[in-house]
Parts: sequence; structure tokens; C-alpha cells
Amino acid sequence: MRILIVSQVFWPDNVAVAQHVFDLAEYLAKKGESVDALASTKDYENPNITYLKKENYQSINITRLNGTSFSKKSKLGRLINFTAFNLQVFFKILFLKKKEYDAVIGLTVPPMLSFLTLLALKGKNIKFVYWAMDLQPELSIIAGFFKERSFATKLLLWMGNYVFKKADLIIALDKYMKDYIIKRTGQSDKITVIPVWPVMYEIYNEEKIKNPFRIENNFSDKIIVMYSGNHSVMHPLDTLLKTALALSDDPRFLFVHIGGGVRIKDVSNFKDQHGLENILLLPYQPREKIHISLGAADLQVVIQGKECVGFTHPNKIYGAMFIGKPILYIGPKPSHVTDLLEKCPGNIMISHGEEKKLIKELQNFALLSESKKQEIGQNNRNFAKANFTKEFLLEKSYQALLTLV
Repeated sequence: MRILIVSQVFWPDNVAVAQHVFDLAEYLAKKGESVDALASTKDYENPNITYLKKENYQSINITRLNGTSFSKKSKLGRLINFTAFNLQVFFKILFLKKKEYDAVIGLTVPPMLSFLTLLALKGKNIKFVYWAMDLQPELSIIAGFFKERSFATKLLLWMGNYVFKKADLIIALDKYMKDYIIKRTGQSDKITVIPVWPVMYEIYNEEKIKNPFRIENNFSDKIIVMYSGNHSVMHPLDTLLKTALALSDDPRFLFVHIGGGVRIKDVSNFKDQHGLENILLLPYQPREKIHISLGAADLQVVIQGKECVGFTHPNKIYGAMFIGKPILYIGPKPSHVTDLLEKCPGNIMISHGEEKKLIKELQNFALLSESKKQEIGQNNRNFAKANFTKEFLLEKSYQALLTLV
């Protein structure tokens, strides 16, 4: 097969989407398929970092388009960055030859990317795969970017429905997303559910107290409650932050936030506003070391927005389970995460706004023996290894693509 993957972010960017897209590209290349990637020259979190316009890595031919460098903290800046990339993709694909590829894989971010890709593919006899990681305009409405009955919302809905209708294969990340797509579009026969996988290369199995990341950051014997990755605008941190404030005089706990994203500023502002020393902010960790940073935690935090079930997928759950740590989930029920955690006893599940319950849960967690914490984490790891291994899900993705040719 000749495959083109279109994604604003790609290797060596550290954001989760870039890592998952690269994993699939690398796997396809190892299977002997011809793989090209079309991405942006700009790093997602730091636009001052620029990548090469053309290179071959792991047998993947990567072409990067000049990206704009406006701050993604501004709605206008994000819009300009998205639009500039989308338009360049459109014209790049518009000039592809007929049957130049067997399939093009497009994502849901940035908005309109897959719509413009499909328009440019018209008449070229190339299959289109829609990898639905997030759904628009649903998430933009929840985030307050668009009003439900606005022209922009109606336009995005029409574009999204067009993509669902014209796509040859739709990959949804969980059953809730699949059910919503069917409800929204009536499309069902071409949807397959394939979750994403943990992005770690290794598992940290040594004693917690000997963990290099704990030593480097002077965690000592504190209970580390860790939120690692993209702090998305879709997933409110209020409950976690208010809990940190309530426990600020309890020396047992340290709340560690690793990564970036729009809401990382909320954490920084809250910490400064209340003068909290029990909140620590750290940058994204390199992929080759992420197992060490995740392994430094006592509790891994997974958060999902109240109204986001079916629209987005909390992929943090897989790394948290694979690393073998107890999990704190804050979000709605039922959800994909609660479906998983209900099969793994000992984890903490609460709803947004339940700070008092969370405080009690954390205090009870602090009283558990190390062996009990390890048992909870090991059960999580065993469940993940039985259901969500990277190799199994990549092969499932590959087999789904093979149905197109």
C-alpha cells in the first residue's frame, strides 16, 4: 500500500497525537508499506522550535509545511495557525496525481483539516480514512468557542457530516464515540473501534524510592498525585486544584503537573494566587524517559470534562494503567474510563465538584500499605496488557486499512 498520513503534529513533537500518529506510520513502514507524512514545521507547544521541511526517518518520508507561530493561548492565534496549515494541505493534496496513494489518513484536528483533504482528493480515486480522535463542533461548543446555533457551528457540523459520509473508513476510539457518530450521521457499517495505546517505550519496575525522577525533583517519601500530558481546555482542573488547596497543610501530598496545554496556565495562576508549595509544574518529558516520570507517581490522574463523553477520548488512561499505578479519575459516569476502572478494584473515581469526597479518598489512600498500592497498580497493568497492548492495536489498525485495498 501507498499511504499518506496528514497530521499537523508528527515526530519528533512530544504531544500525544504526534506520538500515536508516528507509531502507526512506523508500524506500517515495518510491514513493508510505503508511508509518507504531511505535517507542520512548527512544534505544537513551542512554535519557536522548527523542524526540517523534508526528511526520511524510520523509512517514513516526511514533508513539513511552513507553519505560523501565533500563540495558541489566543483563540485568534490558534485559528490563524490552523487555517494556514489547512490551506497548505489543501493545495498540496490538490496537486496529487490520480491514484498516487491507495489511502490518505486524516485526523479531526485541526478543525476542517479532513474536510479540505477530502475536497482536494475528489476524483483522484484515493481512499480516505478518518481517524476520529476528537469531534467538532461539539467540543468547541462545550469549550465556549462557538454558540450552539451560530453560523460557525452549523458550518462545522455540515463539514463534519460530509467527512463522515465520504470517508471510506472511520476509526473511533471507544464505543461512546462510535454510538455518537452513528446517532449524528446514521453511518455505522464503516466504523471500527480501535483505542489508542500507551506511548511509553519501557516500564519502570524498580523501587519507587530509587526512581531517578523522584530523586531529581526531591519528591522524597511524599505521595505524588500526578497529572501528566496535555492540560486540555476540555478537561477542567478545578476539583483537583481545590483539593490541593484543602490539603496544602498536609505534608504527605505533592500535586505534580507535567506537560503543557491551555489549562497549564490555570495551574500556575492557582498556585501563585494561593501561594501553594504542594503544587509543582514541570515540562513535557522526552518520550524515551516518560516511563520514569510516570513511574515516579503514587497516583496517576485522568480527567474528562463533564459533557465530553463520546466527543473526545482520555488516552492518559492507558499510560497510567501500563505503568502499574493506581488511578484517580475525575469525570462523568458512565464513560470509557469508568468502564475500564470498574474492572480493576482499588482505583479512585469521583465526579467534578466532589472535592470533599476526593480529600477523604486521598487521605484513605495515604493509609494504604505500599504492598496494597502495588497490588492495585499491578491489577491495572495486567488488565491493560490483556486488552490494550501497542502491538495488538497497531495490528488491528493495519488490518482495518487492508480492507480498503
